[in-house]
Amino acid sequence: MQKIDVVIPVYKSESSLNAMIDALVLWEEKTNLALNFIFVEDGGKDGSFETLVDLLKQTKLNYSTFRLAQNYGQYTATAVGFHYSTAEFIATIDDDLQHSPELIDSLFSNLKANNSDLVYGVYQKKKHSIFRNFASALIKRIMHVDGVNYDETSSFRVMNANVVKTFKREVTPVYFLEEILLKNAGKTSCVEIEHENRQNGKSSYSNFKLFRMALKMILFHTSIPLKLITRFGLLMSFVFFIIGMYFIYNKMVNNAPLGYTSIIVAIFFSTGLIMLSLGIIGEYIRKIWISQKRLDEVVVLTK
Repeated sequence: MQKIDVVIPVYKSESSLNAMIDALVLWEEKTNLALNFIFVEDGGKDGSFETLVDLLKQTKLNYSTFRLAQNYGQYTATAVGFHYSTAEFIATIDDDLQHSPELIDSLFSNLKANNSDLVYGVYQKKKHSIFRNFASALIKRIMHVDGVNYDETSSFRVMNANVVKTFKREVTPVYFLEEILLKNAGKTSCVEIEHENRQNGKSSYSNFKLFRMALKMILFHTSIPLKLITRFGLLMSFVFFIIGMYFIYNKMVNNAPLGYTSIIVAIFFSTGLIMLSLGIIGEYIRKIWISQKRLDEVVVLTK
């Protein structure tokens, strides 16, 4: 039997854990895969971790549980699971049962059939609010500017262990997981799956929290702002050059007042050059920051 680790981040899902464990037990009885579950509780400060441990003790599942000292976010909790995984293949699934764990068999079959490194389960139709679906699509479209296509990505994945080798060395906060996974994966593919309604409760991601996460992702973990500044600086340099030529022409033809033309031309040209220079300098600073950054290690309280 092929061994696979299933990483499941858990956050404030006390009311839905019973249904999730039942679904995992049912799946283990049907699948041909040798399953090992890695649960990472993301510092929810509620009773989720205690409930999870109590429910797992009543099963025959192979599992390990980890509890983070604080809420680092779903991406970081998933990365912690990667760090402690040992199998040749790894899957990830959310704790809200909006996709059936049994579908991992389909993703794994696709991985083997297509010799892929990473397979995503993509939703035929998302069962989120209209605002959340729109915001998600908008963010992915914006991220295209950074040269990577995130349209067919989701938190439901199956991959080779080599894809997560980055997380084996150290456990640090992660703000955008897909960027790292896609960078490490040679070949990716996807399988269409059904997106189910939540079993219990509401999503822990409020509209404000999603907006804040997206803003942080775009501003501090992509080169998009710097690229926009650089391109805007180039555009303004060209515009200011044309305007400067106009004032020089106006001086030569219409005899504009002495000194006025030189001041206007100097202002326009210097402003354009400053904006262009800031963008270029910013891009160099970002590359230096990426090469030298070392984030604090994630604190794991319980193993």
